[in-house]
Amino acid sequence: MTQAYHPKFPQTATGSLYPINYVVSVIDNLDEAKQALQAFKDAGYDADTVRLMNSQEALDKLEELDQQKNFFQRFLSSFQDATDDTGIDIFIFEAKQGNNLLFVRACGASLRACAPEEIRQIRDILGRYHARIIKFFSPWWVEDVFPMQKEE
Repeated sequence: MTQAYHPKFPQTATGSLYPINYVVSVIDNLDEAKQALQAFKDAGYDADTVRLMNSQEALDKLEELDQQKNFFQRFLSSFQDATDDTGIDIFIFEAKQGNNLLFVRACGASLRACAPEEIRQIRDILGRYHARIIKFFSPWWVEDVFPMQKEE
């Protein structure tokens, strides 16, 4: 897989969405999503590493990616779509439900695994803004990131 030609909306060489080394989450409330975006900026993340997409923007971008695929990309992505277990479909479903998607790059290098501390920092910030369905897309696997449990 190659990293995106557009760093704010990472995709594979087949033109499919696969945000390598990004944590992707759903935040229902747009105001909270904007607050989360600002919290990441305040924590030192720059504009190229954090992307908030409202539901319509996400759906428009997915449609644009699909329309830009050449014949070879369409052929390859038809197999990927049939066997996709990355969980990206849940984000498409959530966007169709009107929810916001927040993409945060966990580490810069596209071919190395991010350190657990990098993922935890993102998880902790997302948890303060009621993020849900949080997934980390490594170069080799996708893992669910569970919000930090509140101590009783």
